[in-house]
Amino acid sequence: MMDDRLAKAADAVKAALKETAEYKQYEDQKKLVRLDPGKRELIERARQLQERFMNLPEDQKNGDYAESLQNEYEEIAEDTVVYDYSRAEAMYVTMVQEVLARIIDDIDIEV
Repeated sequence: MMDDRLAKAADAVKAALKETAEYKQYEDQKKLVRLDPGKRELIERARQLQERFMNLPEDQKNGDYAESLQNEYEEIAEDTVVYDYSRAEAMYVTMVQEVLARIIDDIDIEV
């Protein structure tokens, strides 16, 4: 389905992403986390807490349950490895989203 020019362009974008400081930092952090299963569990728990908080209705985001989620997340994020990994991941994902948004914004896919 994808013609050769588009495949080459996609490969070029992937290669360019892998040359960025954000990608390299993310990869370094992934290597550290893979060495310690306990850290992976903490990161997964932090993700679950974030997801629960984001899925709360707006009128509940200032309640006791929301506060308990935030407190537990902050406690987990005090771990330097968890914090550094989460930060590196967020920066890399944000960069990828910006690249995709630029591509999508410049093409016409409206009906």
